[in-house]
Amino acid sequence: MDLFDKTAVLVKIKSCIQRNTSAKAACEIAYFDLYTKTMGIPLYKYFGASKPVSLKTDITISLDTPEKMVSDSVTAIGRGFDILKLKLGGDPRSDLYRLEAVREAVGKKIILRIDANQGWSPKEAIFIINEAERRNLGVELVEQPVKAADIEGLETVSKGVLTPVLADEAVFGISDAIEVIKRGAADMINIKLMKTGGLNTAASVISICREYGVRCMMGCMLENPVGVIAAAHLAAANADVVTKIDLDPPFLISENPVSSSVKFEKGNIILSDAPGLGVEINYDRK
Repeated sequence: MDLFDKTAVLVKIKSCIQRNTSAKAACEIAYFDLYTKTMGIPLYKYFGASKPVSLKTDITISLDTPEKMVSDSVTAIGRGFDILKLKLGGDPRSDLYRLEAVREAVGKKIILRIDANQGWSPKEAIFIINEAERRNLGVELVEQPVKAADIEGLETVSKGVLTPVLADEAVFGISDAIEVIKRGAADMINIKLMKTGGLNTAASVISICREYGVRCMMGCMLENPVGVIAAAHLAAANADVVTKIDLDPPFLISENPVSSSVKFEKGNIILSDAPGLGVEINYDRK
């Protein structure tokens, strides 16, 4: 197969097996890296950006006791992060206490996002979000408050609160995005290469969101830095639509399996002008 017959290659990857979106994403990322390296351009330039940029990511604070979440939040701020994504989705009143404790500890200047990971019912979600609004806890957005399959419930929540609602597990690909957007079931969509099956479908979802005036987050599923960097390139080329970044795994790992011209500093992902992704695998790393 001709390397530069991009359409044929991408169709082959997509059609070789059903589902398995993460495996397909890995193949697509490797292909686009090779394709753009052969062209001698960085991946972001292929997708339309003209120069390297710096992306500011949030960092995840795992669901835990209020005390542990406060401690983890303070530690993250000490590392240079000023956007925290709090994992909630437990008992509603306990979640409110966690949120309030973190807000009190970090002050008003730190941006707080909530990811409920499908953990609430629509009624619980509306209660928690409305209470957070009433208490002026300054929540920037709430991610996937209800079950992925409950699009009606997601719509109910979105229309019952003022805080923007972000669809994550409810949107894997193009058809999901169109349904959520047309129903007004969410204000934003979280795009992850491991959900879409790679860069090509992710780019299509971004185009659809642009057409409908919907903003996106570029997220991830704790993949290694190769996948995160690929997502960062795509986000950088679509900054008008991808306005939120959740690409923190490189800041969470103890050993990086790749050598990269991309830098990860104090919550910032700084792309370079190196061809392709700008990464090389450390095959000698034990």
